[in-house]
Amino acid sequence: MSQDSSLNTTSEKLRIANQDYRRDGFGELEERLRCLMDMLAGLLGKSSHLAESIPWRGQDIRDCTKEPDEAAVTAQLQAICFEILNMVEERTSLKIRNLRRREQGLDAEQGMFAQVLNRLKKQGFSEDEVLEVLPTISVNPVLTAHPTEAKRPTVRERHLALYKDLAKWDRNIDDQEKLEAVFESINVTLETLWHTGEIHAARPSLVGELRHIIYYLREVYPNVIARLDASLESAWKCAGWDVEKLRESGAYPKLCFGTWVGGDRDGHPLVTADVTEDTLLRLHRHALHIHERELRAAANVLTLSPNEEAIPAELTARITELTENLGAKGQRIAETNPREPWRCLTYLMREHLMGKQGYTGVSEYLDDLSLLETTLRQIGAEHTARNVIHPLRRLAEVFGFHLASLDIRQNSAFHDNAAAQMLTIAGVEDGENFADWPEEKRVSFLLEELQNERLFAPWKSDSESESGKIMDCFGVLRRHVRVHGRVCLGPYVVSMTRQVSDMLLVHLFAREGLMADYKDGFWVSRMPVCPLFETGDDLDRAGGMVKSYLSLPAGKHYLRKTPSGLSCMPIMVGYSDSNKDSGLLSGQWSLQKAQTEITNACYTAGASCEFFHGRGGTISRGAGPVQWFLRSLPAGSLRGSMRVTEQGEVIPRKYAHHANAAYNLELLLAGVTGVTVGNTKLEAPEGASADLGGAHYQKVMEWLSTESRAYYRTLLEDPGFIPFFRTATPIDALEHGCFGSRPSRRTGTASLDDLRAIPWVFSWTQARYYMPGWFGVGTALEKLQAEKPEDFDSLSKLVHEEPFLRYLLTNVETNLVSADLELMTAYSKLVPDEELRDRLHGKIVDEFKRTEKMINQIFGSSFAERRPRMLRTLEMRDLPLRLLHQQQVSLLKDWRAAQEAGDADAQATLLNALQYSVNAIASGLRTTG
Repeated sequence: MSQDSSLNTTSEKLRIANQDYRRDGFGELEERLRCLMDMLAGLLGKSSHLAESIPWRGQDIRDCTKEPDEAAVTAQLQAICFEILNMVEERTSLKIRNLRRREQGLDAEQGMFAQVLNRLKKQGFSEDEVLEVLPTISVNPVLTAHPTEAKRPTVRERHLALYKDLAKWDRNIDDQEKLEAVFESINVTLETLWHTGEIHAARPSLVGELRHIIYYLREVYPNVIARLDASLESAWKCAGWDVEKLRESGAYPKLCFGTWVGGDRDGHPLVTADVTEDTLLRLHRHALHIHERELRAAANVLTLSPNEEAIPAELTARITELTENLGAKGQRIAETNPREPWRCLTYLMREHLMGKQGYTGVSEYLDDLSLLETTLRQIGAEHTARNVIHPLRRLAEVFGFHLASLDIRQNSAFHDNAAAQMLTIAGVEDGENFADWPEEKRVSFLLEELQNERLFAPWKSDSESESGKIMDCFGVLRRHVRVHGRVCLGPYVVSMTRQVSDMLLVHLFAREGLMADYKDGFWVSRMPVCPLFETGDDLDRAGGMVKSYLSLPAGKHYLRKTPSGLSCMPIMVGYSDSNKDSGLLSGQWSLQKAQTEITNACYTAGASCEFFHGRGGTISRGAGPVQWFLRSLPAGSLRGSMRVTEQGEVIPRKYAHHANAAYNLELLLAGVTGVTVGNTKLEAPEGASADLGGAHYQKVMEWLSTESRAYYRTLLEDPGFIPFFRTATPIDALEHGCFGSRPSRRTGTASLDDLRAIPWVFSWTQARYYMPGWFGVGTALEKLQAEKPEDFDSLSKLVHEEPFLRYLLTNVETNLVSADLELMTAYSKLVPDEELRDRLHGKIVDEFKRTEKMINQIFGSSFAERRPRMLRTLEMRDLPLRLLHQQQVSLLKDWRAAQEAGDADAQATLLNALQYSVNAIASGLRTTG
């Protein structure tokens, strides 16, 4: 048999095996789901008509609601049903992944370490080459809260309890006695969930959002670090490499976390300096809690008590030192553990950690962990050192004493106002008009000022003005850094960066706030300045801005050092506003071009770029399978260090359960590793470090981008678009709802530009249009086929070769199949102006059908043929979602009528039902904004 025939036979066997996994998985899912739905129906009581609306029980369901209160109750029930479905799907996916890896090998699972390392080995990379790159890998998920998290934390707790019950069900499947106890526990969980309010009665507080984030940082992520290391080591062995060599190198990819909660003040007036101070202190306190908890657990294991002469002298010396430093508490610990020195030192470290005169920083704590590890190895306790102390070291490396770095974000317009106030007070001529100064004048002034060693003035606390708020913020940062070091801070992100002066201005604020250093004649902020390029126009000019910024006299000082010692510039790219501004195809292509130009600008300056990807929870805001997203990035743009947002409802969806959290973090770490290693052998053109592919491909994509954007803009710029949007979607209900602490608009105006991209996408999703994720694509492709048939044919071939093109058009297709023409039409009937409704809804429907047709032609097959798993998932959700959407349309109509009539009581009742409806639909679609 030839090699090709052998490969084809193997491929066919794997395809059949995967079909079997899928079939068996869906069978088990449906059986388990039916059982859970019957249990839920039983809890409602035989007399309750609500049970008739519970899906997946093998019988027809119907909507029994007549009044708004009944609608709210039914929607809450449906939300619970959908969340149960989501959890059962997660468990089923986990079991299939484990089965596939067990039967086909570790490298059978796409995107995981084993598969990535196996692919790299086949591409010719050696063990040493991969080891050389691993220390440069640094991945930083940044947790954010957004006005789309529809569920209360209490409800999330009940969901976690149910998931744990489902895991126990799997473990005890053959033990009837234990299984009965599991079922009883499930009944308790379902009962308490049913009687727990599903939605927020008032907007969540910032403290509540921070607690939600801290829960994941403290209770979930620490438990998966060891799993990630173990998975890498297993993958290393699977590749036939020496795992001891990996361990000795310590070259594990660096993982750390960041957050925006308490630091993101862009359009969020509630994020004050006091809130930021409280956030930093809470993060610090909870970081110490992790280490205190793990030291206590380690002490329970460290019962080693060798002969006194075998105890390393340096261990004894450190015990004596800490005992004396801790006084009576230290003496008590030493007297309690006289024969168990490692346990004694661990308890002393724990007491020192939590004391007022504790460790000065994490490096001192790591020194003590190294002492424990080294001395254990000296007496031959290798396994104890590796499995008890090394995990403590890894937690210290990941979480430090800060838990997560806090980013500060503010928009450029706010900064301009603050600068005008500051310059006016300082007596700078025409300072009050700083925002209107020409860019050349702004840059010249700022460069001159940043070379001046004197400050404008000592600033007094002022929580009212823009300049006062910025100075108060820097004051908090300065005081915290003085005690805890800079590692607790991420970058200073400038939203809507439009010109070089927007970045320079932060250095001036840092100087005035005593958070800057004077280097070689220039003031440089201690927090790296991170521009955020969001709109299509800003993305088009981003490369030039970065080049100009880094070519300034102090340009080299604006770079930061990565953990591996490389110089890099943090730059954030926004997926939301670029999509809202230009549509999916044009927005994504603008991002590709911008990343390429930015990478090359940094390369020219002798640095790399640490991209910060502002991805949201929906495709229209940058979401998509992470392994395919990473492979779709411009060649050469990912060089090891990367940050990425994890927003709103995405956090519990990906990280609520330890197994799921480990899986999603491994996809991220392994994906960055694979792409970074691959990029080391790119043959980049002279003077450049990234490219977008062949010239012909770029020309076709640029043409498609221009055409799709032009047609997308005809919709947004239609004079009747805003009235249509505000009545054909539930945007008004979302604005009145309680889905997050931050307002849905930046400044409160009614313009589309002021509306945040999150509620923009949320509203189109709820109405099942998914319009921002596909509109304009069909017209561009159809026009390409008609006017440039050869280019269209080449595109049909390239879609199977170019990762970005395939990723983009697959995401367009996902949006198309998630949309629903019948439901779109139902929502459109809420538009009171019949002519406007027929015109714009008709235009959207025509483009929907056109895009669907063209996508099928490009791929050469139907969605059902290529993606049967997603089709089955959509079909399961279809009927209960359809009933909820019909209910929501009715509620919207009645609520708006109550508003016009001025009936406050009816408005309140109907709005409450609408919030339950929004929450239930979001659960069913597994997405908000």
